[in-house]
Amino acid sequence: MLRRLRHYLLPLLLLLSASNAQAANAGNTSGGKLFIESSLDNGKPWVGQEVRLTYTLFFSGTAPQIEDKGQPEHPGLWVREIAPENYIDSAPVSKNGVLVRKAVIKQLRLVPMQSGMLSVANYRLRCLVPQSGAASLDSRNDVESIVTAPTATLQARALPKPAPADFNGAVGHFTLAVSPESSTAHTGEPLILSVTIIGKGNLDTPPPLTVMLPEGIQRDASATSPAAPSQKGAISSISTKITVTASKEGAFRFVPIKLTVFDPETGRYETVASHAIAIKVIAGQAAMAAPPPHSIVAPPREEVEQAGALVNTIIVIMAVAVLAVIFGLHIRYMKRHQRPATTQNNPETVKASKPAAPPAPAPQPSTRKKTPASMRNELFEAIKKIGIRNPSGLTLKELSKELEEKMVKAQTVAAITELLSGIDHALYAPGDVSAEKLESMNREATRIITVLSKH
Repeated sequence: MLRRLRHYLLPLLLLLSASNAQAANAGNTSGGKLFIESSLDNGKPWVGQEVRLTYTLFFSGTAPQIEDKGQPEHPGLWVREIAPENYIDSAPVSKNGVLVRKAVIKQLRLVPMQSGMLSVANYRLRCLVPQSGAASLDSRNDVESIVTAPTATLQARALPKPAPADFNGAVGHFTLAVSPESSTAHTGEPLILSVTIIGKGNLDTPPPLTVMLPEGIQRDASATSPAAPSQKGAISSISTKITVTASKEGAFRFVPIKLTVFDPETGRYETVASHAIAIKVIAGQAAMAAPPPHSIVAPPREEVEQAGALVNTIIVIMAVAVLAVIFGLHIRYMKRHQRPATTQNNPETVKASKPAAPPAPAPQPSTRKKTPASMRNELFEAIKKIGIRNPSGLTLKELSKELEEKMVKAQTVAAITELLSGIDHALYAPGDVSAEKLESMNREATRIITVLSKH
């Protein structure tokens, strides 16, 4: 609904003037009233470097109503669309000596996942041009035109080798900021560190951080998932939290976080470190509340001797009681074995006394580790079983729409798209994926497949 409303409001938005100078990957711009240009802000990015693709519509006369007719195809590329309200604009421009107007209608964020020649193709647009020459909400008499954008091609460059041992595929120009919730902590109690990554690069799949803590401060095993990244222009940012606990008192000043990245601006691997923070650790609340040792008063000696005599008496009484119980059980055993043999050989008695077989153990799910490729194949098979015929040929946006039509819960759809993005990152990003990350993806894939099997 909002998308169609945006298309109907486009003629009004085209009155806004703005400039948008970009190197164009242009199609045939002569002889037609409607045409699209595809432009990249970087035609030779590194693998993992974010690139922006812009589709611009040129028209003369009355602005058309527009609607996507075919989504772009982008093998080997991670793609996400920028929110429409961030890029619609209009401006007059001269093309081949003819004055026309242009409007940005779609922008995509691209990240090459492999090196080589990669392309984005087959984006088609449906345009309705009013016959009367004036914009109207009544489109019954409008002239329909299908416009295809030129293919946008980029040459992705492989990252230099060898890569540092702690490089995990982060490409961009970033800075790190760390802020503790308090400058004073108590021993044995948690302290939260807020971590923010800011810079120019793709943060939709957050890079793993190296946490550096001094002796006496440990990181808790529990982890907080990063918040969704925010973007302002070409700058992205993402925040997460790390919980630490101090085991000894003292004053600590240390640099807690570092990240190894490939900086496209310099063409080199660089280690980015956060600023140093200072934390003062004091005794825990429980230790401070305990009374000092010299305040403890010993009881009188006579009371100690009386308590010892009472304990000895209780021990003697308990010993006599235990012997009585043992003797009683022995007498009962002898009487039972003096009963007639017919009672012991009675088939019904034997049958009743036979213990029931223990229930069969419940089948446990397989815990064998899978590779990212096998995880993706098993996930696609599970999606096929709920009625989606070719999930591997769909974009994440198209797959999400198909899953929603099959009444899959929104939480499960979000988990599927997030896992597939993580699998793509593990398959194509440079550097090895950590065993902990693979294990986490393995558990998440098993959980999603179990949920889909109940659908």
